[in-house]
Amino acid sequence: MSSKKSILNIFLVTNPMVAIVAYEYIHEQSFKDDEVQIIFTHGFSSKLFSDMKVKSSYRGIFEKIGDRFSIRFLSYSAVTRRLVESQKNPFIVYSAWLDGISSEIIKSNLCEGHIYMEEGDLTYKNFPLFSSSPSYKSIPRHKIGFHEATDYWRDDGLLWIGISEKSFPPVPDDKKYKIKSFENVKKKYSPFLMEYKNILLMPTPARLPKNEWKNAIVKLAESSNQPFALKLHPAFSYSPSVIKYFTKSLVDLGFSESIVCNKETIIELEMMLDKKNLVGDRSSLSRYAEVFGSTFTEVPFLYGSFY
Repeated sequence: MSSKKSILNIFLVTNPMVAIVAYEYIHEQSFKDDEVQIIFTHGFSSKLFSDMKVKSSYRGIFEKIGDRFSIRFLSYSAVTRRLVESQKNPFIVYSAWLDGISSEIIKSNLCEGHIYMEEGDLTYKNFPLFSSSPSYKSIPRHKIGFHEATDYWRDDGLLWIGISEKSFPPVPDDKKYKIKSFENVKKKYSPFLMEYKNILLMPTPARLPKNEWKNAIVKLAESSNQPFALKLHPAFSYSPSVIKYFTKSLVDLGFSESIVCNKETIIELEMMLDKKNLVGDRSSLSRYAEVFGSTFTEVPFLYGSFY
């Protein structure tokens, strides 16, 4: 008679703050190696989890076709669900909010429940929990706009994991878990910017035409001392050609002592290890700069549409 399989804790890791929260929670709960599966989505990855089981769900050409033409089997959500179910284990899924991917995953017969993790400014919005009733009908986001939609956290979530008492305002206290410390992740992370106090944050390329990239560096540098480290927005590809472009731009603009951050640089963790002066467009980093004892100077960019 085969023994019952243990619950697998599957963490959908989408950005640096989710990675930090997931890493600390895993260690605070003393999960065993075979009880955890990390799945990177939306192009994010991190070496923080180098000692754990890691998979990545990529949104390639076929997934984009599936999403564009509503071919469910090919959709990014369906592909990620199959990746999760390939573990053939009952599981609890951890995500930042109930987006298309996690909404698909929790439909699985193997899913025993879902848990939410802090991921940025969204965590501090007072959006009401939406109903888990089968009769509940949400309004599609494309009809009312991303920031007007409030269906982020469903009321049957098992737990909400944050770093502050202010995290997840609408959630009852008995459903919240506050990360106790960041000691585990600080030990794991090797800082890249100990010699740089000033960090400039490039806006998303979705709001900034390429012919304005150099001007953006100059605009940010006007509010910062030198030398500085330039952190590219996650929407930049971090390809060798992109890194080469920005490295050359710093030299061309007279900032030869400044550097471009590599992809593994996590600003939140850099601030935990050393106080920094951040300069950039509106961002959840302004909140975390205050939490971690650093400063943030906002420099607005109005190119393109707001995200």
